[in-house]
Amino acid sequence: IVITGFEPFDIARGIQMAIVQLENGEARLENQYARSVRPEGNPPAIILVEKTFEIVDRKWRGLGVIPESGLALRKDYNQYDAEERFGHIKAEHDETTECISGEILRGLKKPPDCPAFGSRCTPEHPLGATMVSAEGACSAYYRYRKLENQKQTGF
Repeated sequence: IVITGFEPFDIARGIQMAIVQLENGEARLENQYARSVRPEGNPPAIILVEKTFEIVDRKWRGLGVIPESGLALRKDYNQYDAEERFGHIKAEHDETTECISGEILRGLKKPPDCPAFGSRCTPEHPLGATMVSAEGACSAYYRYRKLENQKQTGF
């Protein structure tokens, strides 16, 4: 992972840093954006987050429960917790067995490997997490597949 800014130089340098990691077989966090993101982070923000939240197990779409991967409000802040105020709300969606977004998220498969990709699963009617947002792998494949087809066929 490389933290970058949004200027063209920052993005280009961040990509270059990620490629160097890939070529060296490394997987680590690097900070390209040192002029704004300090190695120690934002100490006042860190203190507030630690005071307000606690680490909990969290269920992630397509991946299931990952231990200690989420944050929840601490008991002192129950008055601001929607589940405490309004009761448990089922925020989880039933995942179809047809969707392979978990395997796509883990890099085991690519979007075209999914039997529902581009037919029963589209950005307008997503079946899984990777088609939901424009940044998702399936959504990006869906959006840019016409360009790829044009390159291959010349049309």
